[in-house]
Amino acid sequence: MKHLLRSVVLIAGFALTTVRAVASPDVDRMSDVEVSEYAVQMSSVLENIQYRQLCALRDAHCFRTEFARHGISYDDKESVQKRVVLMIGSVY
Repeated sequence: MKHLLRSVVLIAGFALTTVRAVASPDVDRMSDVEVSEYAVQMSSVLENIQYRQLCALRDAHCFRTEFARHGISYDDKESVQKRVVLMIGSVY
């Protein structure tokens, strides 16, 4: 019984982590406030990676893993950067 319970808990843990990593928001449909908040989350993850020296500079797999651990999609990085640049440009 313990073995079955451990298996169920392990599978549930993996499922929750994968769902959180895969369920990234569509940046094109986000409001400016949501994009800003998402950019702040990405920035804090990047700062954490740099501060703790968790990943090598060119190790994209490590960056993807760390982003997924925090519920952020690494693939959204470029689209978020573009939206932030457009928002800043529209202010000036």
